[in-house]
Amino acid sequence: MTTPPPLRIRAAGATHPGRVRDNNEDCLLIEQNLGLFGVFDGMGGHHAGEVASATARDAVRDAVRDAKGATHFVEREALEAALQQASVVVHAESSRRKARRGMGTTAVLAQVGGTNTVTVAHVGDSRAYLLRDGRLQVLTADHTIVAELLARGALDPDEARTHPYRAVLSRNLGAAPETRPEFCHVQLQAGDRLLLCSDGLSTFASHRAIEQTLAGAGDPDTTAKELIELALKGGGGDNVTAVVIEAGRKEVPRRTQIIRTSGANAWWSQRDLFLQQAAARDIARSPICAVLSPGEAVDIVAGNLCEAIYRDLEQTTGIHVWTYAENLVAGWLDQDGDFAVVRDLLDRLASAADAVVEHIGATHFDMGALLGLAVPRALLVAELASGGMISKRLREVEAQIVEAQSALAASESFSENVTVPIDVPRADPPSPAVARCLDAALELALADARTHKRPREDGIVADCLERAHKAARDHGGQLDGMLAARELFGTCALGEPAIAPLLDALDRARLTHVSAVKRAPGDDACRAAALRRIATAHRMLCSSTARIVVDGGSSVTDRHREMLEQISLLRRKVADNERRIQTLEGRYKTQPGWAPPRGEA
Repeated sequence: MTTPPPLRIRAAGATHPGRVRDNNEDCLLIEQNLGLFGVFDGMGGHHAGEVASATARDAVRDAVRDAKGATHFVEREALEAALQQASVVVHAESSRRKARRGMGTTAVLAQVGGTNTVTVAHVGDSRAYLLRDGRLQVLTADHTIVAELLARGALDPDEARTHPYRAVLSRNLGAAPETRPEFCHVQLQAGDRLLLCSDGLSTFASHRAIEQTLAGAGDPDTTAKELIELALKGGGGDNVTAVVIEAGRKEVPRRTQIIRTSGANAWWSQRDLFLQQAAARDIARSPICAVLSPGEAVDIVAGNLCEAIYRDLEQTTGIHVWTYAENLVAGWLDQDGDFAVVRDLLDRLASAADAVVEHIGATHFDMGALLGLAVPRALLVAELASGGMISKRLREVEAQIVEAQSALAASESFSENVTVPIDVPRADPPSPAVARCLDAALELALADARTHKRPREDGIVADCLERAHKAARDHGGQLDGMLAARELFGTCALGEPAIAPLLDALDRARLTHVSAVKRAPGDDACRAAALRRIATAHRMLCSSTARIVVDGGSSVTDRHREMLEQISLLRRKVADNERRIQTLEGRYKTQPGWAPPRGEA
């Protein structure tokens, strides 16, 4: 089997502090002679993040350079040793200076080998992507607490999206001398593009937008800068870094090459015609253009679309039309505008574009045929971007509704009368296999609880275990949780010593139950399903108990406030009486024959 000729590797990168932060804690690594590329995203107070990322970068570069000089060089072994060394160095620096305690950094590396293979290693939530044949795929899995719980089946995707720990790293370089990187290997093909980036890009730019930008015809340097701009347009709430690695050049179809050169120029040469056609279709009458004069409406709304189509034809991408449509729709929706208005305006602009393509085809048939496919495809991107913006706004409205309902529920106080609706939805009964796993877990958990030498609390822990088990096994509705919490709380008054043992018992019961589920018989799927039900039941039980404690404390707080008001009133009365006594004493001292009491002189 013959070894394929090595592909020409070109790479470039860019970094930016973003729109919110003053300093940039990201850094990048491009060592073309070593075939080594990387992105590091530092963390830590007082500029420690910058130190962590730069220290790790230098340690990785030096370690790989030393390994390259050895007789045998294996990419994975070299990267693993380099990351371990970087973690040791960052941790040592963190321990040496108090101001840098706790600093760390993520890392994502790509080592290109001589047989057109690339080894990717990462620690943290910086990512590696592969673009092949216009499709983008993620090569790495984020090392965050939520991502790892999700991968193990201990968390639902819906919970993961709003989990408070979704951005908390589970692994990084520097938290300890050792680290646990993950690896993947890719056999490169001509035309492949690799992207290494910090979470400032993956968080603030959509997957589709990154795909469109990477698929463009720009060189790696231009593409890296466009990716940075993409994140900044998306909000730029974090430092953002991108390294683009291009593996050779793929043979471009002749038709595509013609569109990128002659087709783009042919379209741009008819800009004035496109503006005339747009004006003839009364786009200035659209409510979206209400604040613009007719001339401004044509120049801005139609002119910007014409330029976006030209850029996308020239670069074989769709990002410019996508951005145009997103901005158009977002601006209109921000004014509480109706989507039907956007739909009408895009239809008028599409009609104007069809007229231009028809005009070009009348004199250059072949060019008209090519543009007759390319321009509608660009306008389809506008449709997709518009639909994406609508979906995004619907999700935002959904989140606001959920937040409002949660706030309303939290404002309701507990009373002896049940205030929770009786028809609260309950979880579906577990499957027989999951039910058996739950029952076995309860027995293990109760046995664990009784092994501790705290008999006074063991009864409370066992009670918590059984009630949480019942909620997970049978119902799990909110009403069941409130009633169970009320029974656990019993008749304890706020401030009594029984409250602290109850809260401690709830926590012990949760940890004991989770540990028991992991040891219960059954396959991984059953244990994961049982763990989700147990976690939901304990969360419901704890939140219901906390609500009762807070509600129970409201009456005490009111009584305390009343007592303070009474004390303040009494103090004012005492002060008034003291002033009256002083006044009377002053009068008596002026009377003839008055003498001070014995002992006063």
